[in-house]
Amino acid sequence: MHPQTSFHSDTLPYEVDVVVIGAGAAGIAAARRLRAQGLTSVIVEARDRVGGRAHTIPLRGQAVDIGAHWLHAAGSNGLIAQAKSLGLMLFDAPQEPLLMIGAREADSFERAAFAQRWEEAEDAILDLANGPVDQPAAAALAKMRPEANPFDDTIAFMHGAFDSGVSLDALGAVDFAAAQDDEDRFVEGGYGALIAMLARDLPIALATPATRIDWSGAGVVVETARGSLRAACAIVTTPIPLLQAGILRFFPEIPLPSATAIDALRPALYEHIVMSWPGGPFREGANRTVAFAGDCVANLGLLANFDGGDLHYADLGGALLQDLPSESDRAAFVRDFLSQRFGHGEASRIDVLAGSAWSADPWSACAWTYAPPGAHGARAALREPVAERIFFAGEATSLSQWGTIGGAWAEGERAATQAATVLERTQPNCA
Repeated sequence: MHPQTSFHSDTLPYEVDVVVIGAGAAGIAAARRLRAQGLTSVIVEARDRVGGRAHTIPLRGQAVDIGAHWLHAAGSNGLIAQAKSLGLMLFDAPQEPLLMIGAREADSFERAAFAQRWEEAEDAILDLANGPVDQPAAAALAKMRPEANPFDDTIAFMHGAFDSGVSLDALGAVDFAAAQDDEDRFVEGGYGALIAMLARDLPIALATPATRIDWSGAGVVVETARGSLRAACAIVTTPIPLLQAGILRFFPEIPLPSATAIDALRPALYEHIVMSWPGGPFREGANRTVAFAGDCVANLGLLANFDGGDLHYADLGGALLQDLPSESDRAAFVRDFLSQRFGHGEASRIDVLAGSAWSADPWSACAWTYAPPGAHGARAALREPVAERIFFAGEATSLSQWGTIGGAWAEGERAATQAATVLERTQPNCA
């Protein structure tokens, strides 16, 4: 075992027990678990900051998550306990969306009908997922009832583009059904800020993209833009689209089951537009999700008055974003969408402050990954170590919390535990 030391980001150690690639939630969780196991590690991170797709920025005196915001699956999300250990407050995220029909709130009868149809849709997709062949989740909605329902397109949008970053036509029913869906939370100061706090005192080399892992000999050699590191093994948290593009190469090539699993997953599209809307139509309640009855593609979801202020998220996802490549395109769509419903006078008070661009980010290339029909098993396949030296981790390898920071965190811990177990067996001096 090599003695654990801290170092400045402009230096690299010569050798450690484990090299962790990526300082997002999975990489930080892995490094923390390795340290607890008495193993040395270094995280090499391509960006000049930690957190990956969890990133908090200041806007108008508020901490705003330009990436992940909801702590999903609160009952099993390990970051809930981490936030509590740091003394951070947690806030409930209302589960039932406020349904808008045009510019008005749905009445009690419409809300009841929407809620009933929502439950029917979820049950239908879960039933479909138990069938002999994995089908698109949208097939379940088509089979529910022969007559048209006025809320079907809205539900398809909310379950698809808004929740999953992809149309239900493309998402496998098995992947949808596997995702845990229980209470959500928000964390004081922002999700990205929480992840950054958990990275404190870890050995991290920023602005250091890994380019190649050589596992042809004993252990691994991880090549970076600023030199090479030797280790017994590597934990790879690189986003799937970057692995597909060969941004990180392997020598020799990784085995076919792992390569096939990487190729099977797809990039989900999801972006925030952050806007100030003082005196807007949603004046009551903080952190309220708003659903708009309407199209299953050209639609958006709102998180209104987050943290009780005048800031709102307008969230766009799925195929719509293919037609809105720039932040200005997305901002224009949001303005037009809200103007059509509330009038130009009401919408004229909107001030767009910022927007995310995860699909264009060179170190993420997507918001998260989804599994098309038949591909959910790729997540489990990626959990299998390569020659007991290369371990993959991230939201993409999570079976039940894919697409979430909580899932990435749990997978980082899982990969670190796997690596520690292997090293204890094969290299007792590293345990």
